[in-house]
Amino acid sequence: MRGPVVVVGDTLLDRDVEGVVNRLCPDSPVPVLDETAHVDRPGGAGLAAVFAAAQGAEVVLVTALADDAGGARLGVLLAAAGVQVYPLRLAGSTPEKIRLRAGGRVLLRHDRGGGAQTPGEPAEAVLRVIERASVVLVSDYGRGVARQPALRAALAATRAPVVWDPHPRGPAAVPGVHLVTPNETEVQELVEAPAAATRLATAADGAERLRQRWRAGAVAVTLGADGALLSHAGSTPLVVPTPMAAEGDTCGAGDRFAVAAGLALGRGALLSEAVQEAVTEASAYVADGGVATALPPPVRRAPQAVHTAVGGDRVGVA
Repeated sequence: MRGPVVVVGDTLLDRDVEGVVNRLCPDSPVPVLDETAHVDRPGGAGLAAVFAAAQGAEVVLVTALADDAGGARLGVLLAAAGVQVYPLRLAGSTPEKIRLRAGGRVLLRHDRGGGAQTPGEPAEAVLRVIERASVVLVSDYGRGVARQPALRAALAATRAPVVWDPHPRGPAAVPGVHLVTPNETEVQELVEAPAAATRLATAADGAERLRQRWRAGAVAVTLGADGALLSHAGSTPLVVPTPMAAEGDTCGAGDRFAVAAGLALGRGALLSEAVQEAVTEASAYVADGGVATALPPPVRRAPQAVHTAVGGDRVGVA
């Protein structure tokens, strides 16, 4: 690749709190989670950047970070994963997603950090790095980075392939992006189209509506265990099935799909080749255990075990 892989979007701090449940709380009928370990990792666009860096690419992440403990923790995690961060100022607090888990299942997810915030203006270095990118991935989590006007202008002007992973609460892609990668729920929310006779027909109709509305080169709708459907100009949709049965934690599978497609396009692959590679990568990711096993050791190393319960102050669950 002639330049870096540039990931643009909203980064969150994800924390998985693992524990065991052996009793109910005495003052209300809820389980008590005795914490045994917790693992912090970058989420959102940060997770996509880590995935790309794990493939050996030079990766630049353009994201908004708050000046707080969560932002500092993300900076450490991203640096350990080999990701160069070009931060935008975030006036609010770092968004966090905390999953309380026991026996391989999520008991509760606790979000904090407030709603979307308007990020600060990008520095000139940010605009230059987008200009010289080999491929750009916009990882939109609906929190404001993809709406930043100067960033949108730079994304519209770059000659690099642009892959746009959308969010229903986010903005439309800039015109002319190479590939948009919603899942089937997202595409229906984005186009507000009625369901068709079959699942594939619904996905195909939504993909074509979105492609025309956003003036995108192609739309690949991810279908979970059934692979993906690719809609692009002048042809019937292409259904790309998964090469293997994959069951497990799908957290991050959409990010893995978008990253794989973007890296393939950056190497000069055809759209159909890029989507086939992305389906294979995302399927293998889920089959291998998902985010718990996919991240480099410095990112997924658990801290020393501590103990708490649902209702404890450290995890902030009332």
